[in-house]
Amino acid sequence: MRVVIAGFGRAGRQHAEAIGHVENVRVQAVLESDGGVDTAPHVRASSWADVLADPDVDAVALCLPPGGRVELAAAALDAGKSVLLEKPPCMSTAELDRLSAMSGKVGVMLQHRFRLPVAVLERPFKEAAGSLLVSRPRDALTHYSGWRGDSGKALGGITAHLGVHYLDLACQVLGEVESVHIGNYRECAPGIDLRVGGIVQFTSGSSLSFTVAADVPARAEHLVIAGDGRRLTVEDGAVTYREDDRSEEHPAAPTGAMRAQVYAEFARRPDLCSLERSRPVLAVLDAVRNAGTR
Repeated sequence: MRVVIAGFGRAGRQHAEAIGHVENVRVQAVLESDGGVDTAPHVRASSWADVLADPDVDAVALCLPPGGRVELAAAALDAGKSVLLEKPPCMSTAELDRLSAMSGKVGVMLQHRFRLPVAVLERPFKEAAGSLLVSRPRDALTHYSGWRGDSGKALGGITAHLGVHYLDLACQVLGEVESVHIGNYRECAPGIDLRVGGIVQFTSGSSLSFTVAADVPARAEHLVIAGDGRRLTVEDGAVTYREDDRSEEHPAAPTGAMRAQVYAEFARRPDLCSLERSRPVLAVLDAVRNAGTR
């Protein structure tokens, strides 16, 4: 699979590194509008139109801000290319609906899904209770500048770009979202959240209380879900899964290795990295975005 990476900031470079560890996948070129960004050692694509018209391009990885990304993804699918979306994949569930209705292969770089034990993925929780805390300290004045401070381009702040990973993990094992209540919302710019707290109710009868914060000066990532004689804990990437008297321990795998797993699966057929699996977490992000417009 020959991939063009669109956008060569931090995310684009992470994609290129991941591709370097996957057999039968390679970077065909990099499309970067900023002439000051060095794309070496990769060839620089001349234009988006040329990428779409090039029969040697099998897929595009969209590592650009979420705002406007759905239009690029739709154009790539129309041109017969597969699409891998950086997180968050879309600005809304409505945009997800648009892409899901199109023919073609679409994947998402929500690599932490590959931390989950197969036993949990094969038997999601029902009537479970969950709790999530994600604290990723960021200085609002420096981090949320440029496109990151524009909700029309960024979708949101800490929840959409860093909390999304663990929220997505919870959704993978709790299922379809029924409702979301946002009880605590703080922002540093219109629609750019610094702290969000809420409760998610799932159609499975499960519930999740969550807090995602950028304004707490300590890093923490902790998810615990308990129900039907089982308990799943994900803490700073390490996973513990207990079922009755059995227990599985999975040390924290390097994030780069999981990005490579996304590409390995995407090159075959997206399952765990598929766009449709993002629907529940996008429903949560819809609620966060709506809280920022009140």
